[in-house]
Amino acid sequence: MLVFLPLLPFVIGGAAISAAVCFAVGYTGAALPAMFAVWGLAGFVGIQVLYVLVIGVFTLFIDKSKPQMQPNRFFSALITYTCGWLCALSRVRIHMNGLEKIPEGRFLLVGNHRSCYDPIVTLWALRDYALAFISKQENMKLPIVGRAIHKACFLPIDRDNDRAALRTILTAADYLKRGVVSVGIYPEGRRTAGEGMQPFRNGAFKIAQKARTPIVILAVKATEFIKKRAPWRITDVYLTVCGVMDAETVAERNTAEIGEEVVKCINFASF
Repeated sequence: MLVFLPLLPFVIGGAAISAAVCFAVGYTGAALPAMFAVWGLAGFVGIQVLYVLVIGVFTLFIDKSKPQMQPNRFFSALITYTCGWLCALSRVRIHMNGLEKIPEGRFLLVGNHRSCYDPIVTLWALRDYALAFISKQENMKLPIVGRAIHKACFLPIDRDNDRAALRTILTAADYLKRGVVSVGIYPEGRRTAGEGMQPFRNGAFKIAQKARTPIVILAVKATEFIKKRAPWRITDVYLTVCGVMDAETVAERNTAEIGEEVVKCINFASF
């Protein structure tokens, strides 16, 4: 279904502002519905701008140099809601399949990477699973966003520094062991814009091996079209939990074998 619910508070707020203005000014007759629409739109946009500004103020007090041992509930909820809001603004219609395959407890989520919308859509679709992503360093430096996702236990990874990448892997494994969040990662490292998949960086699977947790495999389809269509046209996006590797299987296989299995699963489900 079309993800519109996150916009509802802004619609109601815009309508309330419009009603107040129309009542105060005293519009009547044919002018009333036209001005109600104009002020409603202005209020709808204005409240969203205010929403972003308020988030920005909250993030000013975050120290990114301080390790985050537990996800901050407020910022985790804020990020999830904001992902839904962005999906609604972009007119994304999510088709989610295979949720029944997701095991109880924490897991490592791996999938193909088609677009910058992938984590946004996934976080909203899997909002009941307390998910935090491993993200490229550049995202952690973004204004507002970088500070907020740090509080939600998102982790940066330096693809060009093996020692730094290992520290991220160990921290992610610790999160899973302690059960604070499930962890999501894109083993390709870079987006493909829908043109097949790049070779996997199989070191990502060490997270699940070290934490002794299952791997949930997510096939993503059509997110690369969102930028071209939003906000004028609906984009149908397909997320499919195409397979789960239990903790015992993950422990028994090497990372290359796991990578091959993940690629086969995603290719079968999304191409």
